[in-house]
Amino acid sequence: MESQGRPSTPGDEEVLRQQDRPRDSDSHARIEFEMSDPAVRELRQEVEDQEEHLGTLMSGMYRAQAERWNQALREAGSELLSQICPGKHGRHGRICRLDKGHESGGDPHWGKTAADRPVAWLGSAPDDD
Repeated sequence: MESQGRPSTPGDEEVLRQQDRPRDSDSHARIEFEMSDPAVRELRQEVEDQEEHLGTLMSGMYRAQAERWNQALREAGSELLSQICPGKHGRHGRICRLDKGHESGGDPHWGKTAADRPVAWLGSAPDDD
């Protein structure tokens, strides 16, 4: 059966999705298209949920460093702030509050979200400076 000139049998949704896929020449549109896939959106939400869960579990372990970071911000302690990891995911409102070099010991980035919830993540993002 067809609806508005488009087939409606099982599996047709994926066929139509592939037909609507942007061509390789428009990489931004293609990335946006792939990221809009329902399975990708579901996976992204699952990753974000796990990052917040891990961040909460690790809060006690990093409490001293978080307090030192907060104190440096209150007192404009540029020397101490210069020793903090440059890792951030600005687009997601995350700033790592651990010391530079923590990743060499296998520790993830740890900080707070824009909503002030603890979060931990691995790796970097394009907006890391």
